[in-house]
Amino acid sequence: MNAPGYRVIEHLTRTNRLDTYEVWSEERACSCVAKTLRPDRRGDGRAREALIHEATRLIELTHPHIVRGYELLTEPELVFIMETLDGETLAHLIDRSPGGLPPEDVAWLGIHLASALRYLHNNGLLHLDVKAGNVIAEGGRAKLLDLSLARSPGRHKAGIGTWSNMAPEQAQGGDVVPAADVWGLGTVLYEAATGELAFDDDGPVPVEYPQLQVPPPSARGKAPDELAAVIDGCLTVDPAARPTLEDVMERLRPLAL
Repeated sequence: MNAPGYRVIEHLTRTNRLDTYEVWSEERACSCVAKTLRPDRRGDGRAREALIHEATRLIELTHPHIVRGYELLTEPELVFIMETLDGETLAHLIDRSPGGLPPEDVAWLGIHLASALRYLHNNGLLHLDVKAGNVIAEGGRAKLLDLSLARSPGRHKAGIGTWSNMAPEQAQGGDVVPAADVWGLGTVLYEAATGELAFDDDGPVPVEYPQLQVPPPSARGKAPDELAAVIDGCLTVDPAARPTLEDVMERLRPLAL
């Protein structure tokens, strides 16, 4: 990775398109996270546009529960710089908590993520990839990551997102509205409250998505009744019948005390 003003500390992860590094910023005198295209994907126009898309959004948006983007470098190569978060992913935290997290922690998680999603929606964006791996838990605060799939509401092709967390209308394709992110939030809260995935993600991606074939799971009997009711409401098949994010926050606040 070549980014003037930044020194690589270590390579963190590699995906099918990107390399992610921890870097030291001379200007900011702190560590940052840098995303850049893998050397073998630098000619991939779609990968380049996706990184520019995510960087542009995160640099423009400012919310305490959304990771901050600092700057996008284009020369000598494309590098997106963002803040370093010292916590762990919610997915890892759940793995270390058999049976799920304490109900009050799940309630706070829901309030934080609902607030972040409402902010995105008010700025004309759907996240479309709300999952435990895209949430960092840091000092009692949840932060939402990864806007690479963010889109405006409207008609979209089938299958945008992570298949085990996407709403039925995302899996099927067609009109997608803010209620899709409410479903994604429901899958995260279900996993956090129960320690179980709402939909199994083992094996290859199926041709037909399970959320189009089976009733959504219920959190009743696995979480306190009030919390389970909120989660189950988010996981309603009909998008119009799901609660709004404002409703979710209002119903979770008494449970977070």
